[in-house]
Amino acid sequence: MNQSYWQKTTRKRTEKVLNKDITTDIVIIGGGLAGVSLAYQLKDSPYRIIVLEKDAMGSHTTGHTTAKLTTLHGLLYQKITKNYDIHQAYLYYRSNDKALKEIQNIIKRESISCDYQENSSYIYTDDPQYVKDIEEQKKILESLRVEVVEDNQHLASIGLKNQAIFHPLKYLFALIQSCQKSGVLFFEYSQVTHIERKNKLFTLSVNHHKVKCQYLIHATRYPFIKKGIYFMKLFQQREYVDYKETQKGKDSYLCIDQTCSYRPLMNDDLLMIDRDAKDWYAQDSIPLRGIPYIGRIHQYQQEFIIYGFQKWGMTLSQVAARLIADLILERDNPYEELYSCHYFSIASAKQYTQKIINNVTRGYWSQRFHTRSIQSLDVKEGAIVKVDGHLTAVYKDGQEKLHYFSPYCPHLKCLVHFDKKSQTWVCPCHQSVYDAYGQLIEGPSIFSLHKRKN
Repeated sequence: MNQSYWQKTTRKRTEKVLNKDITTDIVIIGGGLAGVSLAYQLKDSPYRIIVLEKDAMGSHTTGHTTAKLTTLHGLLYQKITKNYDIHQAYLYYRSNDKALKEIQNIIKRESISCDYQENSSYIYTDDPQYVKDIEEQKKILESLRVEVVEDNQHLASIGLKNQAIFHPLKYLFALIQSCQKSGVLFFEYSQVTHIERKNKLFTLSVNHHKVKCQYLIHATRYPFIKKGIYFMKLFQQREYVDYKETQKGKDSYLCIDQTCSYRPLMNDDLLMIDRDAKDWYAQDSIPLRGIPYIGRIHQYQQEFIIYGFQKWGMTLSQVAARLIADLILERDNPYEELYSCHYFSIASAKQYTQKIINNVTRGYWSQRFHTRSIQSLDVKEGAIVKVDGHLTAVYKDGQEKLHYFSPYCPHLKCLVHFDKKSQTWVCPCHQSVYDAYGQLIEGPSIFSLHKRKN
C-alpha cells in the first residue's frame, strides 16, 4: 500500500526489533532521513546511540518524497522576509546551502551510489496573478547575493544552478551502514508508546521493554507527544505523486500555483506532482510559524525536537542533524536561534487560521450530522454511519464484506473521514492516517482504530 518509486527500486533492509531492556546515552526516535543523519553526525562521538523506528527505516516521509536537494524552497524566502525580516531569510538560505554542500561531501566521502545528479531547480507559474510572487522572490534572493537564472518555457520563473536530485533510500541505507560500523544500533518495528523523565534520565516504553537514556531526540514528522502542544503548532499536508515514462529535461520544476510540478529520474523518466496523481502520496508537516522547530524543547533539558520541514526535508534533515549534534556536543552553531523552538509568529500563523478552524470543526462537529446509510456504501468505500444509535466507521471491501470501527481517532478523539482515492481513514484535526481496515499508518496517533462488532 502506498509504495513509492524509491521503495520499488531499492532492496529493503531488515534491522533488529527491540526485544529487551536497554540503557544507552542517546535515543533518536524516528528512522527517516533526519534521525539517521543525526546518528551519522554523532557516530564518532563517545556516546552510545540507538535509533528507534515504529515501522521500517525510511518507510514514511523519506520513502515518499520527490527527493530534490535544493535551497530554492518555493516561496519560503518571501514568506520569511514578510513575517520576520531579511536577516532571517539570509540565515535560512545559508543553513540550507551549507547542508546541501555537506550532503554532497558525505556522498563523495562515503562513496555512496544513490543516483546523485546535479541539475538546476526552478519555481514557475503560467498564471498572471502569480507573476508578482516570482518577481518578489527574485528580488529577495538577489539581495542575498544568490545568483538566479530564468528559463523561457513559462510565463515567469526563477531557478538556482548547482542543485541536485538523488535516490533518498539508497542514501539513507548507506548512512545506516556507516553508522552501524561505528556501533550505532537501529531498531525497526519498535514503537515508543510512553516516555517518563526522572533523575535526569528518560525511560521509554518500547515493545513492552524499557529503554533508558540521557539524551532524547524526537525526529518524527509530527509529534506523538503532547508536551509543548506542538501538535497545535503544526498541521500535516498531503500531496500525490505519479511516476511517468515521459521526458521533460534534466531540471526540476515546482509550480507555485500548484498546477503541475516534476523532477527527472536517472532513466530520463520523471516524478510528477499534480491534483490527479495517484501512484502514491507523501505527507509532511507545516509549521504555523513558517520556520521548522529544531532544538531543545526546554532551554536546559536534554530533550530535542525536529519538526516541520514543510516539504523541504532533504536539506533541512541535514540542517537539523548538524544543529542537534552541535547542541549535544556543546559546539556553537550560527543557526541555533533561527530554528529555536522558543518563539512563535502570529503573523505567519494567520495564513493558516481558517484551514485549522475548518479541520477542527470537521473533526469535532460537522461530521456528526453528515452520516450515511450502510446501504449507500459502494464497494471499497467507507463512511461514518449510525449503528444502533452510535456513530460508527464502516468500510465495505472488494467482496462487499462490512468492517466496523470506532470513528474516533485515538489521539484526541476527532471523527475520522474516509478518503476513497487513497483508501484510508484520515483524522481531519491532526491528520493521523489509518488503512481501510483501521490499522494505523501515520501518526500522531500511536494506536489503530478500535474494531467493533457488527
